[in-house]
Amino acid sequence: MDFNLKKVSMNYIIVSDIFGLTAPLMRLLDIMQANTEVIDPYKGELQPIDSEKYYYNKFINDCGHDNYVAKLLNVFNNLTEPTACIGFSAGASAAWRAQLLTGNPHLKKLIGFYPSQIRNHLDIAAKVPCTFIFPHTEVHFNVDEVISALASKSQVTCNKAPFLHGFMNAYSTNYNVKAYDEYCAFIKST
Repeated sequence: MDFNLKKVSMNYIIVSDIFGLTAPLMRLLDIMQANTEVIDPYKGELQPIDSEKYYYNKFINDCGHDNYVAKLLNVFNNLTEPTACIGFSAGASAAWRAQLLTGNPHLKKLIGFYPSQIRNHLDIAAKVPCTFIFPHTEVHFNVDEVISALASKSQVTCNKAPFLHGFMNAYSTNYNVKAYDEYCAFIKST
């Protein structure tokens, strides 16, 4: 029997953290070797190395959480091919909120790394399969409580990594090369 099974190729949207489009994020695109679009809070301009405090203030002043959700929702609504979203920190939290609002069937899954603002949106349901990778601890909330609240939802899987918030971002003080390599392999395998 020949069923002529056609493998569906997946496109990717990478949603940056507050640091925006950086050289390390561009390296992730090279590693993925897939059709990938980057959404960032700063109009696609490559960002220089600076402190987390600088980027937090820049994010709040130039974009903010609600505007980031709106920007991403617009992208989700205009998808025309099967697409997975991979978000980091503020980007992962924005993706969580935007996935609920879109009705576009081309959004197939969400992978979110250390989505700290998600703690303020635990009432949201998952419309697509969502996998969240949380850090070992967070300063502003109890990671285990948030994981417990999310894990009870249909289509949501949570993992707790033995690393700190920002472990995938070479600009972060919590960057961890072992974690970066491990989770790049994870992303490529999904």
